[in-house]
Amino acid sequence: MKTNGQEWQTAHQKLLNNLQQQDFSPQDDNAVNIVIDGKKTFLPAYIPYIGKNYFSYRPRVLCYAINQNLSSHVPWTQELLHLWGSDLDEARDRLNKAAARGEQIPVKPYMEGFIPLIALIAIQKWILKHGGNLPGKVDDVLSVTNFIKFSTHKDAADSSIPKLWWTECASRFVEREIEILQPDIIIGVGNKVFEALNKALKPLNSAERRPKLLKCHFPTRIASNKSRVLKDEESEIWRTEIQPLIRRVRKPKEPSRHDWKIERFPGYFVDVCKAWSSAEI
Repeated sequence: MKTNGQEWQTAHQKLLNNLQQQDFSPQDDNAVNIVIDGKKTFLPAYIPYIGKNYFSYRPRVLCYAINQNLSSHVPWTQELLHLWGSDLDEARDRLNKAAARGEQIPVKPYMEGFIPLIALIAIQKWILKHGGNLPGKVDDVLSVTNFIKFSTHKDAADSSIPKLWWTECASRFVEREIEILQPDIIIGVGNKVFEALNKALKPLNSAERRPKLLKCHFPTRIASNKSRVLKDEESEIWRTEIQPLIRRVRKPKEPSRHDWKIERFPGYFVDVCKAWSSAEI
């Protein structure tokens, strides 16, 4: 039987091998690129972050956001573009290498705290039905990535993403990621991501290993989540079910590229908690 470390290394290498075999990047004007030594350079796709204890913990949770926002209005874009554009190994494994250096995993809703906490809510629901214990730090047992592995010049809104990218990323990368990581739960952040994941999972509809697919809204696109006053019932859910989980999320070190937003959006997490039934998970 393989140890957790061996499974991690095997999965990590399989994911990297798939990127090299695909050797795909979107060579069109919509894609963010950088000029290095006078040559236009497109960033390659990248593999998911895999928590160090992902394979030894159940449930295994794989989270998908939309795409990595490297549009020009983001102040630190040039720094990352030069790093990833000049080093293919760094670019392809950018999420895991950042984590190994003690940096934030560069997926915005992860850095802001949304994805780790909603993953914990899903894990808590799973435990109610299947048994088990909460992780010490959820970051160590999750896997996370973006469905779209490339960035547009505009922003990360799904309306700016070419339709071809959804089908290319699904067939070349996402389906293989799910096969290798074998999650129990997949979380799709945003309606478009959820729909794309549902299509990617269709071949597994009758299979025993089909993971449970959960949907939630993209957090900061709903302004009312921030300003909403919680009702008494919602305040109780926030206080008793969600707040105790926050200490199990690793808060980013300062200075941070993105603000930590968990406490500013209690309504968002309450809605997620109410939407996901432990019976369904």
